Amino acid sequence: MAGLAVTGAASVTALAAPSQRAAQPVIPAWKIVKQVHSGSGSGFSVVIAAGSNGGWAFNRGSGTSAPTAWRRSGSNPSTWTQVRFPGLSTEFVVAARAISANDVWVFTASLNRSRVLRWNGHTWTVLRSFGQEIAGAAVISPTDVWVFGQPFFPGPGLGAWHYNGRTWSRVASGHGLEGGSALSANNVWAFDGTDVAHWNGSRWSRTSVASLLPAKQQLNDPMLTGVLALSSHNVYAIANGFRQDEGGPTVLLHWDGRRWSRVAEGSFGFGVQPVQQMSSDGHGGLWIPMPGSGGQKSYLLHYSGGHLTQAALPGGPNRITVDTVALIPGTSGALAGGFTHAFANPGANVTAVLLQYGL
Repeated sequence: MAGLAVTGAASVTALAAPSQRAAQPVIPAWKIVKQVHSGSGSGFSVVIAAGSNGGWAFNRGSGTSAPTAWRRSGSNPSTWTQVRFPGLSTEFVVAARAISANDVWVFTASLNRSRVLRWNGHTWTVLRSFGQEIAGAAVISPTDVWVFGQPFFPGPGLGAWHYNGRTWSRVASGHGLEGGSALSANNVWAFDGTDVAHWNGSRWSRTSVASLLPAKQQLNDPMLTGVLALSSHNVYAIANGFRQDEGGPTVLLHWDGRRWSRVAEGSFGFGVQPVQQMSSDGHGGLWIPMPGSGGQKSYLLHYSGGHLTQAALPGGPNRITVDTVALIPGTSGALAGGFTHAFANPGANVTAVLLQYGL
């Protein structure tokens, strides 16, 4: 009977008029929407969305050339146009945040130097320079901005600095903090080594999550590499064991409003750029870039339902490196940036690329 049922269904389908046939569902995929041939060492280090049709992406450039800025318009697919940007040679963009289409903040880093720049809808201006490297930032409003230091900077590092709309000040309780993610003026998250830190509006407090991190891998110590706050009861942190040469294992931690727990793990390499970026996928999961190192495979991970899986990318993990990802607000679509290269050789045949998901 089962065989007869299948045969009958096939016959009905074959006789149906074309207009009556069920439309095949379109499966979302990552597709390259922009290529920039800017030489070895180039690649998009940061991409952000500003509303459903706006956004920015920043290309490192090649060698000693300055980074370039590209503005997004449209959605299906997006169009990217280069905009004049006051980048300096050897620096690259490590973080960017958009308060609105006409209020965008960018944070750059170079050896012993970093800068904060702002777009007002017409031009970019430099707001502040630091003598140490920025690795991450959190922008709540034009009068509430945090920057955090580079994790591998020798010495005390930049620490945590706050901007109140008039002045920048170093916050003592934020010493050693790295990347950050903000929900509101009194609800900001950051990390340092094996500690997750929380700002309650007056001071930073820290919680050790060392017991949830991977075991020590050969010569290197495990540490946190990124944090993403989605709500007061939904905060993620990612950590890496830093196994020598290939990196990993990777673990994903979650804060449910009461405690931290490990929700997923896998062996996916290093993923530090210099503070790892993560993004919501728009329906309860995450996108997590895991750039390769020294010719190792590069991944874009998708987290959903307690599992980390490798997303299919144009060219596969040996020919493309994804450094940055951003949700397109109000959708389940996303943007990503990085570069394509020769097989297992990220220094050859390099092309900076932007990708879009959900087309």
